[in-house]
Amino acid sequence: MNKWQPSNQPDRYDKARVAQIAPVQAAIQALGLPPLRQRKLNGVLSALIMQIEDGGDNPTVNELLLEALQTAVLHQVGARQGTAVLQAIDRFAQAEAERWQQVKAGTLPPIQLSSLEQLEELMQTGYELVNQNQYVAACDQWLAAWELVRQLAPADASSSEAVDDAYPHLSHFVSQWAMDLMFELYNAGLKDPTYFEKRLAYVHDFLARFPDDDENRVLEFRRAQGEALWQLDRIAEAEAVYEALVADMPDKAWAYIGWSDEYYLFKDSPKDYERAAAILHQGWDRVNLDDRPSLQERLERLYEEWERPLPRLKLPTARLKFSRRSGKRRKRKRS
Repeated sequence: MNKWQPSNQPDRYDKARVAQIAPVQAAIQALGLPPLRQRKLNGVLSALIMQIEDGGDNPTVNELLLEALQTAVLHQVGARQGTAVLQAIDRFAQAEAERWQQVKAGTLPPIQLSSLEQLEELMQTGYELVNQNQYVAACDQWLAAWELVRQLAPADASSSEAVDDAYPHLSHFVSQWAMDLMFELYNAGLKDPTYFEKRLAYVHDFLARFPDDDENRVLEFRRAQGEALWQLDRIAEAEAVYEALVADMPDKAWAYIGWSDEYYLFKDSPKDYERAAAILHQGWDRVNLDDRPSLQERLERLYEEWERPLPRLKLPTARLKFSRRSGKRRKRKRS
């Protein structure tokens, strides 16, 4: 029969196990030793914490470290002054002995993660799956994470940045991760079309939950709404979304680009170049368009694919209105 051996593979941070050694730390602190002497005790204790905090440790190593800590306490302050520390060490050793019995018997309960810890794990696992091009599996992890975000978001949070502010120690900004989920749901939809439905539901939920989000993020989410509807062959609804988008954000070049792309850019697009061109020219004619170079690139690409010469693009200028009463010209107010 093979002798039992503990795993040497770390698992995850075990907050409850580390908490059990906190009384030892507190008792050492209460000794009030000079810094150089206390450092000698803390050094041994830190080595023990390093062993137990995320698994992969060995009970024999831990017992040796506990014995070393007991010996160091006796050396620094003696048995009488060190009574509280030695008792705390004994209690921790007993708890560890019981834990290792459970490990050997296979009855150790799984580590209980807080909602924040679960969120961290789901986010990180999703990114690892994306890096492996496993978009469907990644989105499954991230949609579960989104449910946690909904639970954790403060009641008065009207933007994803407010969630970032509420949880500054998360490894990933919720505001940026939310964008990543929105984009990867598209890739998942190419593998499994049901994820276009999930993308649509997610986008609706995000926009409803965070009405005061960053303008550019709102633009991307509203574009995703139109894209998802188009992928689901709900063309009339997609058109309505894009029309509302350019009406609400008339100077955002990517509102026009996203809309026009549907008509020619993709393999399954209807190749309606005339309609796509009309949308892009509509954007070009905006005086205060925010990203004219990107829109020009799309126009050039469209006309090249259309096999037609690109019309001369004139930069629009603000129109001036003539006032007969004063004989002066004044700028027309934009609606």
